[in-house]
This record gives sequence, structure tokens and C-alpha cells, in this order.
Amino acid sequence: MNITRKVYNWAAQKAHSPHASWWLALIFFLEMFLFLPMDALLILFCMHTPQRRYLYALVSTLSSLFIGMIGYGVGYLLWDSVGDFVTKYLISPSFFERLVTHYNEHEYAAVFLGSFLPIPFKAVTISAGFCQLSIGGFLIALFFARAVRFFLLAEMMQHFGTQIRNFVDRHFGSLMVAFGAKVALTFAFFWILGN
Repeated sequence: MNITRKVYNWAAQKAHSPHASWWLALIFFLEMFLFLPMDALLILFCMHTPQRRYLYALVSTLSSLFIGMIGYGVGYLLWDSVGDFVTKYLISPSFFERLVTHYNEHEYAAVFLGSFLPIPFKAVTISAGFCQLSIGGFLIALFFARAVRFFLLAEMMQHFGTQIRNFVDRHFGSLMVAFGAKVALTFAFFWILGN
């Protein structure tokens, strides 16, 4: 629990930094390679500096757009060379095939829903590139989905920020254990899908 408290204190310190927006953008960029709770980090930043919550929501949206373009590019240009790695270590082959089928049937509605709902963002963007959706339509659907998601979180912080902050401060260790369990269950779920 001491480590989780250090993580919490580190993120809270960055949220108070004059460069907090840049820190948040960097953390979102690192999510491309790591499995980080982006919604929880946005909430943490909004919680500690509520007057910047809409700026943080905008930074999160634009960072997601940038990460989405990279994921799309991987799917569109590099799938032959990186596809095996992605379906072996990041998402299961069967889950990826279902996403491809979904995209072929619903295209931009699938991008919007996949980017709004809590499913793996990497899978959404890479499979959209693999399906060669129009980049313009993809970016528009992605932008609106992420903006709605992140600005809703920021708005929740406006109305329930004090209660959320008190709860997180009291139960941060338990929340991190619960998040760790969620990560483990997510990996188990995708492993089962792939086998």
C-alpha cells in the first residue's frame, strides 16, 4: 500500500505543477505502451486542480486523438510486421477479428462506441486502420467520442468533486488493489478469448 500511496502522491504533485497539462499529455502518451487507468488519472488531475478540469479534458481528448492516429497508422501501414505481436501480447486474435467484423458492418458508429466505452483503446484504433476506414471519418468519430467521455468526467468533478476527493483520499490503497484486480481480469478475459 505504501507504493500505491507514493504513486498517488506523485500524480497529485504533477497535478499541482504549473506544467500539469503537459504531464497529463505525457501520461496519456505513455498509455500507448502501458496499461494505465486514463479515466482515473484525469479524475485525479481534475480533483486536485478543479479550475483546470476543462483544460485537462481537452488535453486528454487531443492526446487520445494523437494516440489514435498512431494506432490507426500501425493498423493501416504496419499490420503485416506488427500484427502477430499485437494479437499475441496486447489483444486476442478472436477479439480483433470481432472488431474487424464490427467495423466492416458499422464503420464510424463502431469507432465512436469503441472509443467512448471502456474497451481497449489500442484495439479500436489499430483495427480501424487495418480495416482502412477513411482517416477523416475515423478522426471525427474518435474526437467526439473521447471529448464526450472526458468532458463528462470533468463535469462530474464539478458536481461531485469534494465527495470523490474525500473517498479517493480515504480509500486510495483499496482502489489501487481493485484496479490491479481489474487489470488481471482483463488480461485473463483476453487470454480466454484467444484460446
